[in-house]
Amino acid sequence: MLHRYALACLLPALALLAAPAHAQFGAPAAPCAVGTAEALVQGTNVEAAVFTNGNLFYGNTRTGGNGYTAPLTASGSPSPMFAGGLWVGGLVEGEIRKAGAQFNRFEFRPGLTGADGVPPDSSACAAADVIGTLSRVSSANEPEDFLRWPADLGAPVVDGDGIEGNYDPRAGDQPAIRGDVMSYWAMTDTASERQDGERPLGIDVTVEAFADYGTALATETFYRFTITNRNTVPIVDTYVGFWADSDLGNAADDFVGTDTTAHLAYTYNSGETDAVYGTPPAVGVSVVDGPLADENGLDDDRDGETDEPGERLGLTSAAPILKHGRETAGPPITPEQYYNRLRGLWNDGTEVRTYGTGYGAPETYPTTVFAYPGDPITREGWSEENPIGTDATNNAGDARTLATTGPVTLQPGESETFTFAVVFAQGADRLNSVAQLRQTARASRQRAVNEGFALSPLSLPALPSPPPPPALAISRATPNPFTSTTALSFSGVGDDRLTVDVFDVLGRRVQGSVDVETDGTVEVGDGLAPGVYLVRIAGLEEAQVLAVTKVQ
Repeated sequence: MLHRYALACLLPALALLAAPAHAQFGAPAAPCAVGTAEALVQGTNVEAAVFTNGNLFYGNTRTGGNGYTAPLTASGSPSPMFAGGLWVGGLVEGEIRKAGAQFNRFEFRPGLTGADGVPPDSSACAAADVIGTLSRVSSANEPEDFLRWPADLGAPVVDGDGIEGNYDPRAGDQPAIRGDVMSYWAMTDTASERQDGERPLGIDVTVEAFADYGTALATETFYRFTITNRNTVPIVDTYVGFWADSDLGNAADDFVGTDTTAHLAYTYNSGETDAVYGTPPAVGVSVVDGPLADENGLDDDRDGETDEPGERLGLTSAAPILKHGRETAGPPITPEQYYNRLRGLWNDGTEVRTYGTGYGAPETYPTTVFAYPGDPITREGWSEENPIGTDATNNAGDARTLATTGPVTLQPGESETFTFAVVFAQGADRLNSVAQLRQTARASRQRAVNEGFALSPLSLPALPSPPPPPALAISRATPNPFTSTTALSFSGVGDDRLTVDVFDVLGRRVQGSVDVETDGTVEVGDGLAPGVYLVRIAGLEEAQVLAVTKVQ
């Protein structure tokens, strides 16, 4: 039976009522360290670096930037995307909270808060600082990859041994992945320190980053975030966004745009050639599968049907985040600014208007939540190619995009999934690259409709046998003779259950019984009068008896 180990069950109501008072999450007493685990998700013609701290492609404490390469070439692959990351914002008891980062201001830590509402401590975070990666090509895996699959953190598995909730591949349990290669990791925002009194949003996030082997989506990667509310109250009006700092070779000559029909926020080149790529490509982020939509009379997924069963939200806003000579609205800093951007507004909460850069335009121009949704190819509508309805174009520059879906309300203990795709295309020229990018984004969404990105198990290789348990060893009593107590040391106890009793020379039990279930020491003799005693260790094939002497 297919199941998800740690996150499969919704939190029962009684557990919610019993959650501790600090489940609303303030600053942790001992914040966890930034995760350092990293992995590569490599598809046919793409490679993406992923990390356990909430960012994508940029890095952790050891690396920095350009971790997304496409296409792959023998002479060195360029990176169309410098950095990316998950942004989540919502209202907790009316207070705006967010989880997300740009570059190195990481707000996620490896590990899970869990249904008890208790953030992981430093040791739990360190143990969870792992990324499991498996491929359908058996030669790409090591047997240890199957043994290390992080099922304890919710990585999907197929139960093969009939024992629900465990993961034992030697007994027949199998990992399950989406696509042809997948990385899995788990994060929480409750165990990190924040700035300026900011409080955590209170969420756990598990990530499935995957890619295909084949020619149809050769330069694309997918990111499925499962977000769980760990507060004892709802997170209302929750928005989830994929932030991207796209650098198409020379980052100083880029434009951005939105295709609402393809649920795509993208970056393309303003000039006909690029110093790195030559023929300029285009890159973007598509909302492949958003949360379940309410019955609101709208065509939320823009497929021509309204309120159909199972309708899910697509791209609901795409805010431009500009810099380098385009400082009409720079990167957000405060939770309010992040939340405004996730809702398709500028940092200060003003609406985007379809004129110029979109900021400070006359009130006579229509408002929008999408940055440059016009067609740069035909020059119809508001785009960077046609910002004010004349032949003039916007000034090019280093731009960042944000593809968002929402809102959704997450009840306590409730989980929702959000899937994004990073898409890439390099056509005959810069605008043909945009045309091909749109087709690729639609193909990515259609793949989700046709196949649902279903989980499927992997065949297990021959796995190494576990090392034999250490032999049971029991030390002599030390010291002996003794004045206060004497100690026996045990190692290799394993599954044995031993008991220790103390008798006097007449065979009367004067101390006992002490159970021994783990390696360690057992002290005996406290409170006994001076004399000779017999220490009996039972639970072995044959009981052992040791003589000890207590002196004054």
